Amino acid sequence: MKKKKIWNKKNLPLDIAKAENFGMLILALSSGICGILQIYAVSGFVNVALESIHKSLLNRHLLGTLFLLLLTVAMDWLAPRFSGILRQKAELKLVRQYRPRMLKKCASLQYIHVEQADSLDLIERVLKEPEKNWQDIYQAILALLKLFINIIGILIVIAGYVWWAAGVILLFCIPLFTFSVKGGKKNYQTQRDTSCYSRKYWYLDYVLNSRECLNERKIFGYTEKVNKQYADTYQEAFGIETKMQAFWAVKTKLSGGLSAIAALLIVITLIQPTLSGKISIGLFISLVNVVFSLTSQMSWGLSRNIDALVKGNEFCRDMRDFWNLEEEEGILEAPKYMNEIKKIEFKNVSFRYPGTDYLVLEQVSFRLNWGQNYAFVGANGAGKTTIIKLLTGLYKGYQGEIRINGKELRSYSPAEQKGIFSVVYQDFYRHALSFRENCEISDPCHNLSEEEMKKLTRQFDLQQTIENFPEGYDTLLGKIRKGGMDLSGGEWQKMAMLRALLRPAKVRILDEPTASLDPKMESEIYQLFQQMTKDSLTILISHRLGFAKLADQILVFEKGRICEQGDFEKLMEKKGIFYKMYEEQRSWYQ
Repeated sequence: MKKKKIWNKKNLPLDIAKAENFGMLILALSSGICGILQIYAVSGFVNVALESIHKSLLNRHLLGTLFLLLLTVAMDWLAPRFSGILRQKAELKLVRQYRPRMLKKCASLQYIHVEQADSLDLIERVLKEPEKNWQDIYQAILALLKLFINIIGILIVIAGYVWWAAGVILLFCIPLFTFSVKGGKKNYQTQRDTSCYSRKYWYLDYVLNSRECLNERKIFGYTEKVNKQYADTYQEAFGIETKMQAFWAVKTKLSGGLSAIAALLIVITLIQPTLSGKISIGLFISLVNVVFSLTSQMSWGLSRNIDALVKGNEFCRDMRDFWNLEEEEGILEAPKYMNEIKKIEFKNVSFRYPGTDYLVLEQVSFRLNWGQNYAFVGANGAGKTTIIKLLTGLYKGYQGEIRINGKELRSYSPAEQKGIFSVVYQDFYRHALSFRENCEISDPCHNLSEEEMKKLTRQFDLQQTIENFPEGYDTLLGKIRKGGMDLSGGEWQKMAMLRALLRPAKVRILDEPTASLDPKMESEIYQLFQQMTKDSLTILISHRLGFAKLADQILVFEKGRICEQGDFEKLMEKKGIFYKMYEEQRSWYQ
């Protein structure tokens, strides 16, 4: 078991986009200082302009003060534009360098984290625009830094004339800061609460709009019912978010009110020193302008940026939890293929899924020999697929022993375990890649044998289909991209099996990959597969039994145990569970 800490340098994007982040820091500091200089620029320009008007003469300092004013205004306008460009470049670097680290982490996770709802929600949250989230945190820090510089500068200027006015500003900052922190936490918690609803209505939206579900939508006419479920789920999520928005609206209104009161009090306190000549008219106008601008930033900008910072802190917690999820040591290593597999043995194997008390497998023992075809049959939930999950190393917390060539499975390295098996699952994926690339992913670490690929294509009766494609083996499959050519359901099934055969593993497993086909075609494909795997150990799994005649041995599972075992004739003569199951399905294959 391997853990990583969020504070490890390689798990934080600190070493990525250094130049861009430093540039944004310089711009933020410059913009903050420029805000202070603007006070004196406006003050100097107004004073010189008033003096020129009073004397009816053009003051020689007017152009200098005007230039300084324009310079500060230009800096204030240009800084966020340049900062936006740098942010885009920084996010691009994060996409190219940081996201691959996260995806590598996902690929290394123990299988349990993919099946548990809590960890799956966590993974989906952190993978949703992590680049933007990291930059939002950094931008919030820079914005608060700029605001802090402005506040300190203005306080210093005001304190020089009306010392207690500086205390008033600080006093009103406290409730604004408190409201912003609470709002940030509540906002991110809302995202957590709605994540499960979001995943559900995204799926329902896929059902309602996807091309894959089009035929069923038309045939079964379930659009109205699914649409109602979508609306109900969306409404639940919307209700939670609406409460959050209401909280935000109250908070910002209250913050705005407090800021307006603070600005008004400060302006009033500046009137008397101005009338007495202690503060020049130019400085008064400049301070009034800056105070109203600052109070606006404190009511909206402070709330928004502290909200982003607190939300970012919650994101960092999620990121820490993500990096601390247990990994499978060595899972990313290239497979190491074994020269031969003589036998596989289960010895009194029992297993329950993590977090449950129910034994999925109980005291299961059997032996599989090289060169034989085995059929695992039984009702859904009988334990057949769990056997495959244990064999392929997805779960290791079983009791008893699983031995391959006399060696316990858990003592093999992950690379060796991956090199033993080639599996076609029921829910195999239809990759929107070219036909050739679909074949290559069966063993991406080695060069694809062109001869073997074409040989298997002919044996699976796919050669004519490939020849009709505009670019042959390099034609894109699926309809995602322009020019893609789709395969029929049966052809996709053959494509999945072809991939399994191109992988040079010694044990090949079919876990109900033909469940969507009719029973007769299923038997035909199994028979074809059997002919191509005479020199290997093959495991066929299905709750439909027409293929069982092809197996050398049949293992019948019921409630996590093997209740019968033997060849087809022996089990039919016994007239036990297998006999009854087969008789119920006999008409499917006649």
